[in-house]
Amino acid sequence: MMKSMSVKKLFGALAMLLVTIGSAGCDDDDKSERHLELSEDECEVVQGSSITIGLTAHENTTLDVGNPELIEVVYTWKFDGYKAEIEIRGKQKGETGIIVTDHETGESAMIRVTVTEYPMPRLSVKRPNGNIFDQMIFYIYEDGMQGLTLNLSSVCDSIVWTADGMSGSFRIFEHDEGDSWASSRLTYEWGHCFKYPGEYKTNLSVWMDGKVIFRDQLGVSVADGRDFLAYNWSDITKNSQTWIAYDDRLMSGPDLMTTSGLAGSVPFVEARLLHEDDNAQSYRVLYDYFCRLCSLPAYEDSVDKQEMWRRYDELFSEQKKYPDAYPVAIWTTRRTNIVLLLLDESTEVPGYMVYAEPAGQ
Repeated sequence: MMKSMSVKKLFGALAMLLVTIGSAGCDDDDKSERHLELSEDECEVVQGSSITIGLTAHENTTLDVGNPELIEVVYTWKFDGYKAEIEIRGKQKGETGIIVTDHETGESAMIRVTVTEYPMPRLSVKRPNGNIFDQMIFYIYEDGMQGLTLNLSSVCDSIVWTADGMSGSFRIFEHDEGDSWASSRLTYEWGHCFKYPGEYKTNLSVWMDGKVIFRDQLGVSVADGRDFLAYNWSDITKNSQTWIAYDDRLMSGPDLMTTSGLAGSVPFVEARLLHEDDNAQSYRVLYDYFCRLCSLPAYEDSVDKQEMWRRYDELFSEQKKYPDAYPVAIWTTRRTNIVLLLLDESTEVPGYMVYAEPAGQ
């Protein structure tokens, strides 16, 4: 009986050993059959966008990124036939690599990644030549496209338009976000009226985290070729029903508004500040602007009041729109006489304004 029991125990032990060996052999075969496989070992991704690479691997797989400043990666295991995905998002232009390691098999593979530059917006203008007070229409576009289609918020937080030599700026794109919200505003097209003649270099600057990451520059030419500001005398044939204000996206000033009409048969133009300040400031802004545009006045009341009044009566038509206004300064050009007037309290809007008529009236 003892001998029989020993044989049974030995047989049982051998059977368990065979099951264990067989089970271990199947697991090793399964691991060996599940080799690390990539759908591709090199790729190209646009800055701010992402692509996905498929692979066969175990769940215990890690990704080692050569330069994390260039890309972000996410590994997702599908639980279905050992299928997985690597999502690669481009951050900055450049080249780097990803080492993929399957820790179940000990295998590694390299993915070479090239991040290409986001197609940044370019600056253009509908007409690069104009006159002072003309509305020049600027717009942004992508190379090879008449418009802008991609998501700017993926690569920048603001885009600013400026002009060299001018202190103001216009923010055409801005993006902000918080934990559960995000907001963006984009201006595709905008107008601006330059108040002085000259050759201007305008700039489109793309900002991210307080740094300029891209810049485009465009030149425009602005002339002073009309009789007075935006007007030619021959075009004024009736009284205007409104005052005209002018786009100033750079807040460069002065914020003038104008109107035109006929004093009898003589055409005239008036110019004054859009937002009236106190009289002293209005005088200084108007005086300084026309000194810069036309040089110093030919006549000033602070120099000779009697001569000022005599020249005012001589140079301007008898049918003056403001006969009781006080002349402060007079500029004369080949085509135009210009006077800075202080209007009396009887006028609809008292204060300082500029009045102009054709020379030789």
